[in-house]
Amino acid sequence: MQALLNKRLSRTILFASLILLSLIFAGYYSASPKLYDNARDRLPTWLAPPSPGGGDEKRPETPATSGDEPEIYPHETTSQFFPVFFDVSTAKKADLCASFPRYLLQRIQPVLKMGHGESRDKIEAQLDSVSACFAPDELLIFSDLAETIREHKVIDIIADLPDSYRGADNPDFEGYLTMQAMRANGTLDSDKEAMKKINGWKLDKYKFLPGVERAWNMRPGRDWYVFYETDTYIVWDNLFRFLSTMDPGKEHYIGSPSPGRLDERNGEKNKIKTWFANGGPGYILSRAAVEKLLERKVSKTTGRYLDPPLTIRWLDLLRRDCCGDSVMGWTLWNVNIHVEGYWPLFNPHPMHGVPYSEHYWCQPVVTLHKTRPEDMEHLWKWEHSRRRREKPLLYQDLWSFRHPGDEPTVLVKDHDNGGWADYRPPPEGPKIDSAASCQKACEASERCLQYLWRGLEAQECFLMFQIRYGLPRKPETEQVWGEEQQPDGSMKKVVLKEIKVDFTSGWMSERIKRWRDEMTCEVVQWVGPSITRVF
Repeated sequence: MQALLNKRLSRTILFASLILLSLIFAGYYSASPKLYDNARDRLPTWLAPPSPGGGDEKRPETPATSGDEPEIYPHETTSQFFPVFFDVSTAKKADLCASFPRYLLQRIQPVLKMGHGESRDKIEAQLDSVSACFAPDELLIFSDLAETIREHKVIDIIADLPDSYRGADNPDFEGYLTMQAMRANGTLDSDKEAMKKINGWKLDKYKFLPGVERAWNMRPGRDWYVFYETDTYIVWDNLFRFLSTMDPGKEHYIGSPSPGRLDERNGEKNKIKTWFANGGPGYILSRAAVEKLLERKVSKTTGRYLDPPLTIRWLDLLRRDCCGDSVMGWTLWNVNIHVEGYWPLFNPHPMHGVPYSEHYWCQPVVTLHKTRPEDMEHLWKWEHSRRRREKPLLYQDLWSFRHPGDEPTVLVKDHDNGGWADYRPPPEGPKIDSAASCQKACEASERCLQYLWRGLEAQECFLMFQIRYGLPRKPETEQVWGEEQQPDGSMKKVVLKEIKVDFTSGWMSERIKRWRDEMTCEVVQWVGPSITRVF
């Protein structure tokens, strides 16, 4: 009898314990949705899942304006390249390419965009430097004409457009049809004058969206797709380091930001300014971004697609818009993928035009735009000599490629080091009528690091607070524009006169050295995504 009572008591205690535990867990789980809801509310709108319902609601602001990202990420990265222990100046391309980590190309797909009418010097320079280490089956090259260049099969990406759209009624394709006809009659490579008349720029914008579709079809499921052009310089070591810090399973659209279209679908008062990645410095799409961009509606009953593929959906806009990279940004915006602006890592400047300053010094160099063919291979070999396992190549390092301002203060004739951030001394100051007096004006301004004198008939002095190498520039004739009143009273821009100009540049070498000594770059500045950092 006692044993039976003990057994009942044990069951009662066990039952009560189970009830108590159930209440505890019920309380915990009933609170959990509130925790997650609050966390979701704190997410910037661009990270929160889209609300159910139509597309008429106001679209989220650009992510880089949310302020939730840190300005600098403390990434510690290492190079995946094999060390180079020999003199790179005389090294053969195969020897340098032996250091390239080819296994990464199983996850990262390079896509080069070109045009048949481009300068062959640009194409050859690209294949001798940035794209030198890619085998024909590793690099995708998209163009406006099918051809073979150094065993690389160049794909005519324009051919992916519907025949009806490439007809004679679309003036953008006049050059394309001319090239096809010249190839058919055998004059493509011999009639240079006819080729000069073909406007390849009109065709260029039609390569962006088909390029994404074809890249996915030919190399599906890659973690990253890197799109670049013949004058894009890519520091692959830095790019690989950069991508190693990100999840390709998330939607990433990465590049150097440029102002895009206005989203006016919510009325005049609710217009949203959008942005896109400039195609020149190159841009990157993650696997998840490409999947979402190419996603199509499917019938639940028949399994058929209910809407056309990406490029066909946006052909009318392509015809109206000037630029393919702008349309690319707009199509991504419409699926709630916004550009992540990683300026100055992705740089709109050419190598000779980098304005070295606190904004271009301790940050890694990932890409450069408008790199001259004569600089591409030299820069590529030089980069191999500067590579370090523990630290990426910084703008601080890139300065030493041309080392502007390293020489004693001299005046360099027929050289233009001017930039977009220069200013003129105030007119109330001392008279400036020569390169020497322009130099004195720079000396009198404590922050001035270099100067440019535009002589002969221009008589202009420009002072600069950053360091820029620039380019040799011979005397030339310039047009001076202004407005002229027309008979109907309207104003029209006209050429008022022509003037002769020469160029003399100078640098304040001692100031530049002091500035460089102070900028030690103890921390690598892997900047976060931002639009406002540059705009």
